[in-house]
Amino acid sequence: MTVTPPPGSPADAAARPAASSLRPRGSRWAWLLGLAAAAGVVALVHAVFVGTSGGQLLEYQVFHAVEDRWGPRSTGPAQRILTVLPVVLAGAATLAALACLIPRRTRRRGVVALVALAGANVGTQALKESLERPSFANHVPWAGGNSLPSGHTTLAASAAVAALLLVPARWRPAVAVVGAGATALTGSAAYLEAWHRPSDMAAAFGVAAFWAVLVAPWRRAADRRPRHASRAALAVERMLWTLGVAGVLVGLGLAVATLGSPAVSADPHPLAAPAGALLSGAPALVLCAALLTGLRRAEQH
Repeated sequence: MTVTPPPGSPADAAARPAASSLRPRGSRWAWLLGLAAAAGVVALVHAVFVGTSGGQLLEYQVFHAVEDRWGPRSTGPAQRILTVLPVVLAGAATLAALACLIPRRTRRRGVVALVALAGANVGTQALKESLERPSFANHVPWAGGNSLPSGHTTLAASAAVAALLLVPARWRPAVAVVGAGATALTGSAAYLEAWHRPSDMAAAFGVAAFWAVLVAPWRRAADRRPRHASRAALAVERMLWTLGVAGVLVGLGLAVATLGSPAVSADPHPLAAPAGALLSGAPALVLCAALLTGLRRAEQH
């Protein structure tokens, strides 16, 4: 005979977390809105900067500043960052996630992080193979087809996401700063080395955000969660939001200013390189800030 503990009793309180541990944390509608926003970013970036003549022209005004590096690869710091940093970040995140599979109390966090890592990178490669880059009569070089999203940037961004999903709440601000910085560095380097256009990086951040939001509600905290985040944690969160949004807006403004150049064959506009670097790196800060906010709000409910 099964005895059901009366509502409000200590036995009922003890049984409730076990019964609800498989439910997603936080508002279901907030997570769904985040999923729609992330998917919308990828779709909008592709539709505007790849699928329209005007969007391609605007982006090429920015890319023209680094286009001369499209030939033989340089051996400078930017290329070394591109070839080493994303792989190191992803490898470290994978090893940490695998280690979390061993203790029972951290197993779900390990699974969630691995799903985010694998999903983002497989999704990026699938999009890159399936999407097309049309050629318009706008004098923008076609350059061999689609390169959106950036695989290197996805690798770094998904590693930052996995790290934020793995660590306890008290470590997240520091991990977010390091992850955002490393991912922004990777995105900017991919632009400066002319490996990718800024839209490729923006789409990569969108893909990583989609998988982060998809799995984050199923993360189980590893420690006792404070009802309120510390002032330092909130300050880091606000800083990332402010710098990330400001960087994107300034980058867009500088990109629009490059349209003052008479034609795509003209010398690069002096504002083109700063615009490209900001648009290729600043969204990383927005990604980490959004995940910080989502996890904090979910754990306060």
